[in-house]
Amino acid sequence: MSAAEKTAGRASSTAPRPPNRLVAWWREKREDPNPILVKELRSIFRTKLFIRFLYLSTGLLALIVLMFGGTVASGSMPPAEVGQIVFQIFFSVALSVLCIFAPAHAAASLTGEIEKGTYESLILTGMDPARIVIGKFMATYAIFALVLVAFTPVVGIAFLFGGISPWNVVWGFYGLLLVLAPASAYGVALSARLKSTRVAIFLALFTFVPFSMMAMGALFGFGELADRSWNLTMEGPFWFTEALSTRFFEWDTLLLVFVLPLYLTGMTVWLFLASAIAGVRPSSEDRSTPFKYWTLASTAGITAILFGVTSLVPGHDMDEAGGVFLIFAGGAILFYALIFQNEPPLPPRVWEIRQAERGALTRRLMLFGPGAAPTTRFAAMMIVLSSLLFAGAIALPRWIWFPGIDHSLEADVGLLIMALGHAAVALFVLCSGALMRVVIRSGIAARVLSIAMFIGLIILPFLATLLIESGSMSHIDDDPPFLIRFTPIFHMILAWQVLEDHELHRAVEIAAPLFFYGLLAFVCWLGIEGRVRRVRVLVEKQRAEREKRAEEQARISVEPAGSPEDVAAALARVGAAAPEEAAELAGANVGEVVARTSAPPAPPPDADSETPTPTADAETPTADSETPNADSDAETPAADSDADKA
Repeated sequence: MSAAEKTAGRASSTAPRPPNRLVAWWREKREDPNPILVKELRSIFRTKLFIRFLYLSTGLLALIVLMFGGTVASGSMPPAEVGQIVFQIFFSVALSVLCIFAPAHAAASLTGEIEKGTYESLILTGMDPARIVIGKFMATYAIFALVLVAFTPVVGIAFLFGGISPWNVVWGFYGLLLVLAPASAYGVALSARLKSTRVAIFLALFTFVPFSMMAMGALFGFGELADRSWNLTMEGPFWFTEALSTRFFEWDTLLLVFVLPLYLTGMTVWLFLASAIAGVRPSSEDRSTPFKYWTLASTAGITAILFGVTSLVPGHDMDEAGGVFLIFAGGAILFYALIFQNEPPLPPRVWEIRQAERGALTRRLMLFGPGAAPTTRFAAMMIVLSSLLFAGAIALPRWIWFPGIDHSLEADVGLLIMALGHAAVALFVLCSGALMRVVIRSGIAARVLSIAMFIGLIILPFLATLLIESGSMSHIDDDPPFLIRFTPIFHMILAWQVLEDHELHRAVEIAAPLFFYGLLAFVCWLGIEGRVRRVRVLVEKQRAEREKRAEEQARISVEPAGSPEDVAAALARVGAAAPEEAAELAGANVGEVVARTSAPPAPPPDADSETPTPTADAETPTADSETPNADSDAETPAADSDADKA
């Protein structure tokens, strides 16, 4: 081996290896932090209002805890129970502070930029809308996490009485941080969709606060069930701190109290941030793809959770519990149909150009890309797939853990009936809403009409049945009236009868609602495809006309003001060249040039003449004339606006 080869080998062996992707990502985030996060934190730390909020809220919280703790301690209650009550009061008040102030503060994050006149400058910085939204979310989350840090010393009052452990406090703050994430993301989503700070704050308080109160009531209910099942001693909304502290590695506690809330929080934050990013992005960009990724992840997560939760149910209760779980999963399927109704008829023009430049596989994926028709296809595929996956995830534990259980066939048929009914109803809601969107050109109106139509299809058949034959409602389980069979909930009634009463012969009754809603969905889907094709033809025609006008304008703007003979004669008259040389230079007829040069020039037009002789400049439009320019934003609307106008 030569010396050069040895040197090259040593150099290759000592060359630094490329860094790991995770290490490179972390280094990039550390060296280039989110500028929105840095800006928001600097501005909030420089304001006296935030400092005042910190010590006033902390002092008020301490006063409330001391007051209630002293009132409880003055009785004959044991100190350990007093400590648990003080613990519940502290975390309940802290939770109330987060649910009120975190969404309100986040709701002013982007609307404040609009009202201060800095929103356009923020967009023109060139930052990706996702980075802007995530920066606003992280800033709100960090600010109120610091508020929780300021609250921490107050919880020490509970330790004076006993009854709690440090792990209870750790899991309590973990629960507060979980709640803080969707509260902040929800406020940012409202701020991205609205223009007024007052309206955004009002909606944040009017919607999130009641929802948080309902969630706290649900926590109380789950706490009662946990007390009976797991023999817990702590009561109140933060009972889960004792469950996580004492039985964290138990399968049911780990799944129900740790994994399930973590998954629901993550998917909720993802959905809110995707909505905010879509609100910040212009209409000429793809807005539906983040929701499609969320739908894929949501379907996979719900399938896994349904399998795990069903596995915890005893074998003799698994049929009825599986039916209840699938009914709740139907809400997620219906939600898939609602979120994909707000798509314009055609995908963004920029997206189409980019996809055309990519590979063949990417171009095939345009079948499920943005736009009304591709997005409807994707949503329909996900609705059918998720319905079958959810039913299979519920039935699979019974096949694995209890293979010899009685009436297994009836349970499988009941779940299949419910899954097919969910799919048919959701497909109808999806296609009807998407068709209304491309017709009335309003996503909000389409969703409102879809929900109203869905509720009407549930209520009106029952009202009509009561008016026509009120006695028929008494035997709705055994012999449902004709109108009830076409309601969006009949498949759940029928599936429950098959699950509970094991009436397998009634499975054929699902054919009527399946055919009814499937036919309506198919008709609406044909309407969407036809409408999109007509819009595309019209937009292509308008685009071709604009390009033709632009080419004509460009051709006219580069043509000379006169014929070659006129140019050569003008050169000869001013003495720039002889008539023969001027004709040769201009490519004109020599005789015609000589004749025009020898003829006297035309007299100038009379100033009093009412019909002045038009000149070449007057007849030759330029780029500044009234002919529209193909690149002008004022004369050339985007593909989305063309599609909506069409």
